Amino acid sequence: MSTYGQDSRIQWFCGLLPPIFNTLGETQNGQAQKEEVIDNPTQYEKQAKVCFFVFSFAMNQSDFSRRDFLRFLVGAAFFAMLGLIVLQELLGAATTWLVIRLARGMVDGQVEASAFGWIVVTQTLSYAAGAVSWLYAERAGFSAFGKYLLQFARLNRFQTALLADTEVREGTEPFLTNETFRVCFDLMYDLQFYTRLFFNLVFNAIVFGIEIDAGLPAAYGLAFAVLVILQWSLRKPLAAAYMTNQRMTNRMLARTYNVWDNIFAGNRYNLGLWHADFRERLAAALRAQIRAIMAREGWSALSGLLALLIVLGAAAWVAVQGAANAALMVALAATLPRQIEMTVDMHQLTAGMTDLLAIWTRLKGVCEHMQPQPGSDVRARIGFGELSLREGHRAMVCDSLVGAVSLVLSQPRGIVSVRGGNGAGKSSLLTALKCHFRGQAYYLPAHDRLAYRFNVLASKPLPASAEADDEEDEEPEDIVAEEAARERSGYSSGERQLAVLAEIVQRTAAPIYLLDEWDANLDPANRQRAMRLVEQLAQRARVVEISHRDPGGLPSA
Repeated sequence: MSTYGQDSRIQWFCGLLPPIFNTLGETQNGQAQKEEVIDNPTQYEKQAKVCFFVFSFAMNQSDFSRRDFLRFLVGAAFFAMLGLIVLQELLGAATTWLVIRLARGMVDGQVEASAFGWIVVTQTLSYAAGAVSWLYAERAGFSAFGKYLLQFARLNRFQTALLADTEVREGTEPFLTNETFRVCFDLMYDLQFYTRLFFNLVFNAIVFGIEIDAGLPAAYGLAFAVLVILQWSLRKPLAAAYMTNQRMTNRMLARTYNVWDNIFAGNRYNLGLWHADFRERLAAALRAQIRAIMAREGWSALSGLLALLIVLGAAAWVAVQGAANAALMVALAATLPRQIEMTVDMHQLTAGMTDLLAIWTRLKGVCEHMQPQPGSDVRARIGFGELSLREGHRAMVCDSLVGAVSLVLSQPRGIVSVRGGNGAGKSSLLTALKCHFRGQAYYLPAHDRLAYRFNVLASKPLPASAEADDEEDEEPEDIVAEEAARERSGYSSGERQLAVLAEIVQRTAAPIYLLDEWDANLDPANRQRAMRLVEQLAQRARVVEISHRDPGGLPSA
């Protein structure tokens, strides 16, 4: 376990102590105990470390694995899909059996029109079961992605130190915005398709063995075993090629997140640097993609050739041995197209194992980014000794996180202003306080993209336009830009800030509020309105704030 990981968990247990302090503070004796603990940082940290020692084993069990992710897929929709696939291929095998019986009837001169009707009925039902199975595959995929995002939120909602960690965000955000969604559906589509191929091979091989010759299913089994053994021997180089491909692709896509800024800033210097870096990443991603495709397609061609040689060799042997049996020869001839199709299916199935291996490798990347860790301790970015904490007319130098926590907890209400020079770590101090207090503190970052009622309602889908181009797909980036434009159309930056503060006052209830530059983008008139909102919060809770105004502008409650 990393040092930061241990420290963050200690902070989590420290965050459990303020409710105890508040309870103790309800009585005079409790208040004395509270002050004693706050004034004794060593005792304060010791209590948290004892809690951490007791629960550390349980916390270590939170590592997220690919097996955990697969549990997101398993549910009613998944089992419905699986049952429908089995039904589809049973009906397909029944069609093969009916074709063989029809061919033999032709040899004996006993053909009925109803035989053709039964073939149409069974094959139609097979198609219908296959179509419905896709619907359940879609349901399972969407459900898995939703469960993934909820689990990500549960595991990381209090890791506020990651909010401003650009490097970690660049590595993790592609998994949240597109990669995990694609993995969910690539996995479901491949499972649906290759499971269908597997049962198709099994059921039809059984029919061939019963109606034609027992050597045919043995040939299919031998071909499948040979291909699986070869696939297993090649799994590591193929996995390495796909992992490199995923890493290089994500590295390239990460650079597109700041393309807008570098283009529309209009600075040739910045755009030139961005373009050179993107071109290098694009070339590296292309090379990795080509290596992965060549590894997959080369193996696929070899597997198809081997399957064809083994199965058609067995069919030729049956034909030579039963040349005098007219009914057998007709049945073999009638099913020969089906057998060739099955060799193609076997080729696709073994190639599909390569695809599943690729998805399994990509899934490793998803799981590794389920609980991202900050590149550095947020407390290292705080200039202790350079910051001051002011409450009313009193001011104190902030020399430690424990000291800041003590001051915040010293009163249940009122305003604590954080002041310091540029780069002194004011925002980092608020981030560290949020990490410490966790769910007890409401945190408003300086530059937020948080969801509020006014912007969530603004992002509701609009009715489809009659003039819309049905042939043009709407990309996720277009939808995000459209929703942002609709939000901006109703609010200026200052009006949005006021709307955010008003919604926080009206709809949230926390004992502590951490407001970072809450008065940014506000003119003097709107700043007065925002002050009154912050004062309302301070009447019922503790407010720790960073602003651009004189700290004396707000009274302490």
